[in-house]
Amino acid sequence: MGRWVRVARRDEIPLDGGRAFEVDGLAIGVYRCGERIFAIGDVCSHAFALLHEGSVDRVRCTVSCPLHGAEFDLASGEALSPPAPEAVPVYAVRLAGDDVEVELPGSG
Repeated sequence: MGRWVRVARRDEIPLDGGRAFEVDGLAIGVYRCGERIFAIGDVCSHAFALLHEGSVDRVRCTVSCPLHGAEFDLASGEALSPPAPEAVPVYAVRLAGDDVEVELPGSG
């Protein structure tokens, strides 16, 4: 079980967009897709690009890499299209009132 860390207020995450956070040395992108909130690793698995700078597909809840267009599932982190070779990390998210919290790996 990990440790929960507050990263932002819900309204600080753009609707159908993402925002980057560095927490304990981890680059994490937090996204609002409709009413759902997700957190994944913010760096594309293909080449260094920040995923939160890409576009979010509200219908499919995916984010496209701004550099080469690889698409990632926000729920699973799965790479859905080339050139991304592998998934990015996924972090559990919860709301504590209006605060968005992300679970970091490790003991807590």
